[in-house]
Parts: sequence; structure tokens; C-alpha cells
Amino acid sequence: MKISVVTTTKSKTKNILRLTQSLNKIKKDIYEFIVVDAGTPDIYDIVIEDFKFPQIIDGIGSSRGEGKNIGVRKAKGDVIAFLDDDTEVGMTWIDELKKSMKNEDIVAGYSPNPIGPTMPRVPIFVDGQDLTWPTCNIAYKKKIFDKIGYFDKDLITGEDIDFNLRCVIDGYIIYYNPKMVAKHYHRTTFKGFAKQAFWNGYGRKQLNKKYPELKHEHKHGVGLKNIMRLGFGFLGYSLGGLLKWKKKQ
Repeated sequence: MKISVVTTTKSKTKNILRLTQSLNKIKKDIYEFIVVDAGTPDIYDIVIEDFKFPQIIDGIGSSRGEGKNIGVRKAKGDVIAFLDDDTEVGMTWIDELKKSMKNEDIVAGYSPNPIGPTMPRVPIFVDGQDLTWPTCNIAYKKKIFDKIGYFDKDLITGEDIDFNLRCVIDGYIIYYNPKMVAKHYHRTTFKGFAKQAFWNGYGRKQLNKKYPELKHEHKHGVGLKNIMRLGFGFLGYSLGGLLKWKKKQ
């Protein structure tokens, strides 16, 4: 089983260094590591120093979905695993991934925040499956892309939800393996949190325009952070109906 790891990044030197260091410890089990970079200073020195055989691809000006598509098209593995540039994998991550992929076509892993509480997602269920497993820690068989296409490059955020929806519609099951752990270092500042919530809300508006049937499938939770997120998300959601922005990576 050949596994291609795809990561998109932009100006996150500290984060990508943490990820490459963790991948370097298990590199013998990874077929290739593809980094689609949208403008990180000294990216070649950072990644090559800590991972001996990476592919670094120019993704300047690309959207989130577009950057992922660039990586998918370059990938030669049977399985394409996506990791965010602010994740860190453990020694058993690759073993759990390979174990799950023996019988599954899609596997999502567990992504706890090691520096604070993990922010609960706002799930969307279709046919009993949660579409909101993010591409910070998820893997797909390459054949899926050959069959149903690629990520929607026009979505500001939510390109992973859109892709998961198309997978579910086509009959695929998203399997969850809680032992496939990749620590996900969430934003720690109020500004970063608000910015993320805003763009997530904007992306949800785009999704609802594309799939009106999803409008009432969002399952919001409670709690102070969730309420704050919903507030900034609602602002982005509202503007998403009025403006047309293209947010780069």
C-alpha cells in the first residue's frame, strides 16, 4: 500500500516544521510527502531539512480546494492522506491508517488539540454520516478522485464537506478510527479564533447555496466558545450571501 501525504501551507513556518519532524520519524512507511506551498518563506530549507524526500509544489494564488487538487494530481500513492500544516502525527498514526485502509475507502482520524480544549465541530449529517470530518486528518483511496472528481476550488472553506458529501452520495462510507491520532494545534488568539469562525461561516453559506437541502442539517452545540463561534460565523455567513470573495490559502 503506497501512501501519499498531502499538505497545503502558507506562511506557517513553525507549524510545518513540527509536522515534518513528526513525519520524518515514520518516513520509511510513507511513499511520498507532497507540500503545496502558497508562499512560506524558506519552505525548501525547512521541509527538506526535516524530510529527506519531499515534493514541494508552487501553489501561490490557489484556494484551499485548488491547493489540495494540485497535491492529488501529483500523488502516486494508492491512498492519499491529508494533514494540515498545524498537525503533528504520532508514531502509530501510519499503522492505524494502513490497518483501516485494508478494508475501508475513507478513514477519518482523531485530532485533539494538545494546548487546550478541542473545539467541537458543527456536524452535518446525511444518510446518518457526518460530512464535516476535516482534511486535517483524513485519507481517501486514490480511486475515489478518479471516480467522483476533485475538491471544489471555488469554495472559500468547506471544500472538504462538499467532497465528503459527494462521496456519501456515491455510496462511500466515512470510517472513523479514533486511534489514528494527529494532534491539531488550534488557534490560540481571539483574533485567530474570530477569523477562523468568520471564514467557516462564509464557507457554510456557499455550501448552502450549492446544496439548499443542507440548510437545516447543521447541528449546533452549546457552550461559550460555540456561541462566540456562531456569532462570528453568522457574520461570515451573512456576508457570504452579499459578497463574492476568493480567499487564498
